[in-house]
Amino acid sequence: MLPLMAAAALVGVSCSHKHLTSETPETPDIPVTPKNYKPVMGNYSEISTTCKEISGLCLAPDGDGFLGASDENGINHITWNGKTTDFYTGHFDCEGVTIDPKTKDVYYIVENKQEVHRLVAPDYKKDELIYVVEDVGYGTNDGLEGITWYKDGTLLIGNQKKPVVLITYSIGKGETGRKDLAGSSLNEIADLCYDPVRNVLWIADSKSRTINLCTIDGEVLASYSVSFIDNGEGIYVDHAHSCIWVCDDTTSKIYKISFTNL
Repeated sequence: MLPLMAAAALVGVSCSHKHLTSETPETPDIPVTPKNYKPVMGNYSEISTTCKEISGLCLAPDGDGFLGASDENGINHITWNGKTTDFYTGHFDCEGVTIDPKTKDVYYIVENKQEVHRLVAPDYKKDELIYVVEDVGYGTNDGLEGITWYKDGTLLIGNQKKPVVLITYSIGKGETGRKDLAGSSLNEIADLCYDPVRNVLWIADSKSRTINLCTIDGEVLASYSVSFIDNGEGIYVDHAHSCIWVCDDTTSKIYKISFTNL
């Protein structure tokens, strides 16, 4: 365990790794709203993986570890201690991955081609192209970088920069909303993670080395420095372990950052 030098007081939180389900954790006893929600960052630790250029995280379908998006070879399964195996292989620039907690279908994005794909549960062999974002980021290295399951059959999708755009996409209706975040404090969207317990959106910004607590519309409510991570391009909020996981595209490590009041 390494100390994190931050404005927040360091808090030691025990997070034993165990087999989890991918069901949403129970809502805390005291209801909160994004405006009064103030989680406090504590210590961090790290695990090593062999997921090359890991750029996105979500909970694995069986709840045992993660799915990790790889720039080089598709999607990997990663256990809590870092053991890495193939989940869906392919030579495409996969920058983000998420899962529908009910159907267990997996969704991933391909930068440059600006594609959103669905891998159909339970065997994940059927790959469906469901959407292409053609008007921003197409043919560039500044395109789709983040994706997260929201609710009611809806995805939130992030275009990295030029412009920094947050897209709402309905599986049944198509694109239903778009927010340009150019005027915010964010330099980019490196990854997204919707937290259904708190009804907030977390956005990783690898350029500024921060993880950002936001409203669903991308308004930044609080920003946390993760300067100890070189290129944090994936984020997953984990209430079961009272922590947030952030993956490093440069080192292929995943950092476990403890939080109180998460």
